[in-house]
Amino acid sequence: MAEELSWVRWVTALFVVASTMVLCFWALRRLRGSSHIWLPIRITGRIRLNRSAELVLVEVDNERFLIGATPANINTIAKWSVDEAGASVSPAQQSADSGAG
Repeated sequence: MAEELSWVRWVTALFVVASTMVLCFWALRRLRGSSHIWLPIRITGRIRLNRSAELVLVEVDNERFLIGATPANINTIAKWSVDEAGASVSPAQQSADSGAG
């Protein structure tokens, strides 16, 4: 009878430890995911051109940047402003709007 009770204790302890680990992993994932909300930088798109080069569309404070990245270099290829409705304003539209006003 004492051996059966010892076995039940081991199973219960294992269950409690496993449950605690699952709860901790869940809490850490949730905490880690919510900590990046305050960052003003968002990567909205990414395309790999080959093994080491890619194009990245980045949004920072109502502006969008198309960035080319390789292991040796990072270049800004294009820049757009984003209006209040969330639509991109092309560089040609920006110069036309600034010339008209």
